[in-house]
Amino acid sequence: IAAVNQMVDELIDYGHTDAATIAEWKDGVNEAWADLLELMETRAQMLAASHELHKFFNDCKEVLGQIEEKRQRLPELAAREGRPSAGALQRALGAFEHDVEVLVTQVRQLQEGAAQLRTLYAGDNAEAIAGREQEVLRAWKELLAACEECRLHVASVADKIRFVGAVRDLLAWMDGVLHQMGAGEKPR
Repeated sequence: IAAVNQMVDELIDYGHTDAATIAEWKDGVNEAWADLLELMETRAQMLAASHELHKFFNDCKEVLGQIEEKRQRLPELAAREGRPSAGALQRALGAFEHDVEVLVTQVRQLQEGAAQLRTLYAGDNAEAIAGREQEVLRAWKELLAACEECRLHVASVADKIRFVGAVRDLLAWMDGVLHQMGAGEKPR
């Protein structure tokens, strides 16, 4: 375009007989070029917005997968095999809750992304964005509720383990006292 404009300007400067027609054609080409540049910019903006929308939906899918994986780990945490100590149960729960805390930032980022995308889109896309956001938030709230139930369960199991340990210690102490009482000299 720059080369054509330069050539046209040279033709007009040298006094070509069809200078007026050439100038009109030059203007037409430059307008078409400006229109093309504007369309390219619009297309780039649309592609960027589509990329953000696609990324949002992929992020939602990933976070939902992570939430579901954490949710599936809860029953195995609550029903640990063998006779674990109260401390071991609480450490396992603490490690699990730390893993869940990592998801907090991802859920917040999804909410912020959804808010930004809703300003760009309307109609069906806006409804799809809101629907996916609500789906993630619903799964997140269910996971948090399940974590709270598991925390209560672990606390009650830990209390039971401590109680059984205290009972065992007291029974052993009572057996020792009874043994001492029976082993001593009998009064005459």
